Amino acid sequence: MLLPGILLGLLYLTALLAALLATGSPWRRCAAVLVVATSLPLAFFVPAEYPTFTAFLALGCLWFTARVVELARERGSVPALYRLWHAVGMVDTRRARRRVPKVDRSALARMAVGAPLLGAAWAGVYFGSQLLSGAPRLAVRWLCGVVFMYVAVEVTVSAVILVYGLLGIDPRPLHDDPILSKSIGEFWNRRWNRAVHRFLKQNVFAPVARLGHAEWGMVLAFLLSAFIHFYFMWPAVGAFWAGMMALFFLLQLPLLWLERVLGVTRWPAPVARAWTLTLLVLLSPLFVEPVLRIVDTWG
Repeated sequence: MLLPGILLGLLYLTALLAALLATGSPWRRCAAVLVVATSLPLAFFVPAEYPTFTAFLALGCLWFTARVVELARERGSVPALYRLWHAVGMVDTRRARRRVPKVDRSALARMAVGAPLLGAAWAGVYFGSQLLSGAPRLAVRWLCGVVFMYVAVEVTVSAVILVYGLLGIDPRPLHDDPILSKSIGEFWNRRWNRAVHRFLKQNVFAPVARLGHAEWGMVLAFLLSAFIHFYFMWPAVGAFWAGMMALFFLLQLPLLWLERVLGVTRWPAPVARAWTLTLLVLLSPLFVEPVLRIVDTWG
């Protein structure tokens, strides 16, 4: 584990150095982005026997790069300590609400419910992969994988809310019950992974939309999202499965356009939710299978 540890240390070092640079003149801000960008190839040096670590390291490289880009685009001067924290943190603490430090009971309850469900879903993936074959194996593997992925995100978000709540910070909204979405558009725009949505909206969609090309802004946001997921999966599972994950995001665009034609937002809520969940579940193997391949060995 010596090399993975060194690579992780290099990631944090480049991110913190970039954060210190990300203020003042445009040249310093550009230099900050270039410095943190040097971390992007790090995951390709991780030995093949650590696919899970590889994927998370690549994801960290992307996340820290995005955070430094946000700092570089900030107007005015930003305190050094905040820049350092922002570059490697999960939450934009300057914009988060302050509150009395306490245990967030809602987040704790979600973790208590989610943990055993997470274990059950993983057991379904494992035993389905071991005991079944053919189409039944894939069906059980992918359906349990969907539950595993969804609950894993919920538990992770709840843990972040819990930790920040103890520090007197309310980081919400981070995730807003995506299972209740009444359209693909609502799923991506309002409910799923609000932190990444905010970054894409502020740095991709909004600048293009201000030029009068909102549709192209949406297309570019999904293209970048597809590239992001391709990048951090590539060193862990190879280009083919990384491409499958990228395809999942590219296929969201025709679904969004189809929703407009069909007027899904005007449908009764139960029908609209059934439409949304059905489409996402049908496409989910493109997302789920690459992820499962970094955390199991059954393929």
